[in-house]
Amino acid sequence: MSHGRVPLDVTRVEADGRTGVEPFEPASAPPVDCFFVYPTVNVLPNPLPQLGSLPPARGDDQQAVTLAQAGPLLGRCRMFVPSYRQASLAAHVVGVATRTTPDYALGLRDVEQAWDTYWRDYNVDPVTHRRRGVVLLGHSQGAADVASLIRDRVDGRPDVQPSLVSALVLGGNVPVPIDRPAGGGADPDAAFQYVPVCARASAAQPVPTGCVTGYSSYKQPGDRTLPPDSVFGVLAKPGHRILCVNPAALLTGAPAGATADLDARLPTQRLVEGNPLLPGGHLALLLAGTTLTTHPTGYARYPGLVSGQCLFREYPGGNASWLQVRGGDAQIGGPGTGQGLGLHVKDFNLALGDLTALVAAQSAEWLRTH
Repeated sequence: MSHGRVPLDVTRVEADGRTGVEPFEPASAPPVDCFFVYPTVNVLPNPLPQLGSLPPARGDDQQAVTLAQAGPLLGRCRMFVPSYRQASLAAHVVGVATRTTPDYALGLRDVEQAWDTYWRDYNVDPVTHRRRGVVLLGHSQGAADVASLIRDRVDGRPDVQPSLVSALVLGGNVPVPIDRPAGGGADPDAAFQYVPVCARASAAQPVPTGCVTGYSSYKQPGDRTLPPDSVFGVLAKPGHRILCVNPAALLTGAPAGATADLDARLPTQRLVEGNPLLPGGHLALLLAGTTLTTHPTGYARYPGLVSGQCLFREYPGGNASWLQVRGGDAQIGGPGTGQGLGLHVKDFNLALGDLTALVAAQSAEWLRTH
């Protein structure tokens, strides 16, 4: 599978059923870089014998999930996507059955090594000889790795942090302070001490850069709070919550808790090379239960189909913070979909258009100020 064979164009689907194609425009000389860590997608350990320094094989599933979640960003940045020895789906199933936590250390080491190589060999612009701006992105297990990468390689480092255009850390349970943008230097319960949560007081202010955006999406019936045993969005650390920033509200300068229409862009069968017998193609297991359209483009876009709002609810012993999604029952599932997992596998796609526009706006602002 290669994105040269897979169309990254978008089919725009209007509320009345009319459709139109929005062509993908690749960037000839992207001004910034993107470093993307894909989510849990390997069914079995990759490589199967986790021995020594035996590297993982690059698979169609890894490329398919990268295109599904970050494909449109190929028109905005140079994309770096490290293969890593992640904890597999099988390891997570065993973990649930045995109530143990999979070993993420090996995959994190691979991601850190890939970042060190990128920073040493690729981040310096060959023309200007200056550091390039970089956007860090991750989802699920990849989000946890990106959060660790920011903490250990970026946060508070004067030689690195100024190059951070932004970070998109979705579905990763990132704890942040309730009453301030970051830990401030001495907060062991905060994910970051100096990289702040993205915030914007109004549309009159410039789009913030050097900050982190993220959320876990749910469609809770009646906007009810998340159950304490939910996998994402719940926290039991006083004075802290799980990160939730609505990228659509951030783009327009709306209040952080405002409801905003999301620019949902869902992958099609064509993108993941699906067929009538296996519609999910290379992501059949990951997208089980998800209906993929047969549009000839890579994505289907649904303007005004869904809206999102960051909600915060306290309960005895903890709190919940999540992106509450409304609308689009036929395309993304009705209230209660996924239960404790919520809409986890769709985190990126529910606001993929907004995330792409946000990266573009933050990149422009970073370039203007650097």
